[in-house]
Amino acid sequence: MSNQPVWLQQQLQSSASALLWAVEQHPHENFYVPPRPDRWSVARSVFHMVTYEQRLALPSLLQWDGGSQPIVGGEQEETVHEEQAWDGGSAHAMSALIADFNAVRTQQIEALSHLDEQGWHEGRDTVWGIRTLTWVVTKTYQHTLEHTNEILRAYLWWGKYHPVSMTSTDAQ
Repeated sequence: MSNQPVWLQQQLQSSASALLWAVEQHPHENFYVPPRPDRWSVARSVFHMVTYEQRLALPSLLQWDGGSQPIVGGEQEETVHEEQAWDGGSAHAMSALIADFNAVRTQQIEALSHLDEQGWHEGRDTVWGIRTLTWVVTKTYQHTLEHTNEILRAYLWWGKYHPVSMTSTDAQ
C-alpha cells in the first residue's frame, strides 16, 4: 500500500462511522439492556470504547508527537477502574457517550494528520512493548471492529434472547 498512513486514518473514520451505525440499529430502549447475561449492553460497549480511546489509544499515538506513554494499570486493574466508572450506567447518557467517542476519534485523526510518513514505522516503547505507530493505529482499528461486531451481533440475534419487536430500522 503506497500511502498506508492515509489509508489507516480513513479506516479510523470509517470504523467510527460503522460503530455508530451499529448503535443506531438498536431501539433506544435496548441501549442499556445486555443482549444476554454474558455480554455488555450497547451503552456499556460504547462507554468502553470511549474509556479505551481516552485512556489508552489517543495517549499512545500521541507518543509520536512528543507525548509520554500513558499510565495505566494491568488489565485487571483497568477492568476494575472501568467498571467503577461505569457504575451501572445510569449516569451515562448515550448521546454524551456518542459525542465523547466522536470527539476522541476526531482528536486521533487530527493528531495523525500532522505526522510524517516515516514516523509511522519508528518503534517506540508503548504499553504493548516496542511497537510502531502503524501497529498502534491498527490496534485501535481492530478494537473498533471488534466492538462493532459485538454491537451488530446483539442487534441481529436479539430475538434469540429477548422477545422480538419490529423497529423502525427493520421496516426500512
